[in-house]
Amino acid sequence: MLQGRRAPNVGKSPRTRLRMNSLKVSHASADNPCVDRPLTVSTQTSEQEVELEHKEPLGPTRTPQHADQYILYVDDDASAREAFADAASSFGYCVDTAETGGDALTMASQRSYEVIAADLRMPSLNGLALIQLLRPKRPEASYLIVTGASHLDLPEQASGEPLVDEVVSKPWSLSDLAKILKRAVDRSQHRRADSLVQKRNLPILVLSESAEDGTFLRRLIAEALPKNDAHVVKDLSDAVEVSQRRDFQSIIVKIETADSSALEKIAGLRRAAPELPIIAIGNSDDDDREQKVLTAGASDYVIEKKLDSYHLRRSLRLASERKSLEDRLAYLAERDPVTGLANRAALRDELSRAIARVHQRHNRLALLFLDLDRFKNVNESLGHDLGDRLLQVVANRLLENLRDVDIAARLGGDEFAIVLEGLRNEEEAVATAQRLLEALTPPARLQGYEIACTGSIGIAIYPDHGETGAELMQHADRAMYRAKQNGRDGYHLYSNKDGESRSGVLERLQFESSIRHALERDQYVVFFQPQLTLDRKQLVGMEALVRWQHPELGLVLPGRFMPFLESSGLIKGVGEWVLRTACRQVKEWQDYMFPHLRLSVNLSARQFEGSDLVVSVERALAESGLPATHLELEITESLLMKDTERTRSTLLELKALGVRIAIDDFGTGYSSLAYLTTFPLDCLKIDRSFVHDITTNEDDRTVADAIIGLGHSLRLDVMAEGVETQEQLELLKGCDGFQGFLVSRPEPPKTARAFIEQYRNPESASLAP
Repeated sequence: MLQGRRAPNVGKSPRTRLRMNSLKVSHASADNPCVDRPLTVSTQTSEQEVELEHKEPLGPTRTPQHADQYILYVDDDASAREAFADAASSFGYCVDTAETGGDALTMASQRSYEVIAADLRMPSLNGLALIQLLRPKRPEASYLIVTGASHLDLPEQASGEPLVDEVVSKPWSLSDLAKILKRAVDRSQHRRADSLVQKRNLPILVLSESAEDGTFLRRLIAEALPKNDAHVVKDLSDAVEVSQRRDFQSIIVKIETADSSALEKIAGLRRAAPELPIIAIGNSDDDDREQKVLTAGASDYVIEKKLDSYHLRRSLRLASERKSLEDRLAYLAERDPVTGLANRAALRDELSRAIARVHQRHNRLALLFLDLDRFKNVNESLGHDLGDRLLQVVANRLLENLRDVDIAARLGGDEFAIVLEGLRNEEEAVATAQRLLEALTPPARLQGYEIACTGSIGIAIYPDHGETGAELMQHADRAMYRAKQNGRDGYHLYSNKDGESRSGVLERLQFESSIRHALERDQYVVFFQPQLTLDRKQLVGMEALVRWQHPELGLVLPGRFMPFLESSGLIKGVGEWVLRTACRQVKEWQDYMFPHLRLSVNLSARQFEGSDLVVSVERALAESGLPATHLELEITESLLMKDTERTRSTLLELKALGVRIAIDDFGTGYSSLAYLTTFPLDCLKIDRSFVHDITTNEDDRTVADAIIGLGHSLRLDVMAEGVETQEQLELLKGCDGFQGFLVSRPEPPKTARAFIEQYRNPESASLAP
C-alpha cells in the first residue's frame, strides 16, 4: 500500500514553482474586428501575482488589415510574447499568445491559425515537440521556430517534408519579421486552397451490382462534376478494399430494397470509411425506407427517378454538410465543453481499449482519479463562470505534466481522470501523481482573486486492482476518497485492505437513496430549540432544526444527511417543507398560549438559486397564518458574498414582507462591516466556535465582545449560539439573547411545547420582536 502527501518544491526556482495558466481576453470592438481579439494564454512569472485581466492594446488601436488571419505565438518569456504580439499586430494580423505548449494545444483545438510560431527552448514541451504534435492536426498552417541558436538541425516529417517551414532568429528586426510572417501566411493560404481543391476533385466511389446502373452513374457524375472521376465497383468487399487504398470525396451506393443486405452494404461502407459522406440511391419514395437507410449510416437518400445532374450536385453538397455536422456532434459527444478534455463516456471507451492493449503487451496501466479540494467554495463564493476558468487552468496544468500517450478526462464537476498506459511498476504512477499535485500548487489569480487549488488523487493499477474498466474506476474513486480522508492534497494507492468494503459502498449508496425518498415518505421531523434573553427570564423564540427519523437507523442528525441534500439540490424541497411545517407549528403555539413567539429558520444557499424563494416564504406564511414579523430567516456570511446584487434584491423583497434577517455563524467568514451596512439585516448570531472556549481563550472573548459591539453600533440584535455553561453565559454580557444546551437541546414539538408552557405568563407575552 502506498499513500502520501504532495512532495515539497525542493530545488526548483521560484519561476518554476509559480507557473500556472490563465486566460487573458480582450474583446472585439468596432475599431478592432478581430473576433475575440486576442485570446491570450499567459502566465505572469512574478512572485507576487499571477492574474487574469483584460489586456488593452499598446498605443492607438489599429484596424487589422487581415482580420481573419490569426497567428499563435508560444513562448514562456512574457516580454518576448508581448514584443511579438505588438509587432505582428502592427502588421495587421490578429495575434494570440500562449506561455506553454499545453496552452497552445488547447488553443489550436479551438481556433484555426495561419501561422504557429514557437520558441525553441521551453520547459515541459519545447517548440519542436509542440510542432510535431500540431502538424498532423493542422497541416495547412505554417510553422516557425524562434531561436537564438546560431545553428539548428531541424527534423523532418515521416513524409520527408521539413517539420518547420522557417526559422526566426533572435533578435529579429521588424522588417525581417514582417517578411517572414507574410511568407508564412501566403504559404498557409496556398496549402488551404490546395487542400480544398484536392478534396473537391477527388474521385467518387460508386458501389452498384448492376453494370447498367454503374455506367449511368459514371455518366451522370461526369456531367454534374466534370473534374471528378468515378470509380465503380460491384460488391462490398471491393468497395472496402479500394477505400483503404485511395482517397475519395464521397461514396454513392445503389440499393434495390431496404432489406438487411442493402443496409449491411451501407453499414459496411460506414465502418470502412467513417470520414466519407455516403449517398444511397433507391427506387422507392418511402419515408420508412429513407429512415432505415439514414440510420444504417447514409448521409442522404435520393430517389432514382428524380436523379439528374442538378440533384446529384445538391445531394453531394448536402451529404458533405451533414457529415461535417455529424463529425462535430460526435466530437462534442466525446468532449467536455468546458476544458476540451475527454468526457466520462469517452474515458470508458479509451480505458477499455487501453486495457486490451496492455493485456496483449503484458505490462501495466494506472487509472488516477483527481478531485479538487473544496472547489465547491469557489463556485458558491465567486460564481460558476470563474469556477469554469479555474477548471480550464487545472486541465492545462494536467496536460503539461502528462505524456502524449496519456489520456486526461473530466468526469464532471471538479473530478478528473488520467489513464497512464504502459507502466512497468506502481512507482511510476505514484511519481506522476506527485508531479500533478505539485503542478496544482501555484495559486491561480483569476479576475483579481488568488485561488489556492489542491487536489486529492486515488490510484488503481491494472491488473492488480481490477481487470475491467468498471473495477478500476470504482477502486480509483475509493482510493481518492481515502486520500481526502487522509487530509487532502495527497494521493492514495488502492489497497484491498483499506477503504470501504464492497458492502460498505453499497450501504452508502443505499443510504443516499433513502435520503432521496425521505421527504416523500414523511420521514423528516422538525425539532425546536428555545432562544432566551440573557437573564433567562424571557422566551424570545424557537429555532427550527430538521432531523431524519430513519425507519432502521433511528434519529439521524443533520451532519450525516445535510451535505448530500446540499450537493444534490434536494435541500430546496426539504427546506421549503421545514419552513411550512415550522410556521404551522409556531402559529399553533401562538394561538394556544404564546401570541408573540418568534420562529427562526435556516436558509441554504441553494434555496437562493432561482426566483421562487420569496414566493415560498409568502406561501408558508399565508398557509399557516403566522405574521411575517414573527419569522426570522437565518443565512450564512458566505451566501451574502455570492452574487451580492441578486442576494441583496432577494433580501429586500423578504424585508418588504416584514420578515427579519439574521446572519448565522457570524465571525467565521468575511466579517466585513461593508456588507453589514449594505444588506437589510436585523440580527447577528455569534458562532458557537467562539462561545465554546470563551472561558479559557482570551482571543475568543475579544472576538465575542467585538461582535456584540459591532452589532449594537449598527442597531442589530446579537444572539449567542452554543451556550452550554453558566460561565460562558456570564461572559456574553451585552447579548440580546442566547440558545444552547444550558437551557435546552433541540427537542421534538411535544417536548418543546412543555418548555414553552414554563414561560406562559403576561410578562413573556409582552416580549414582541
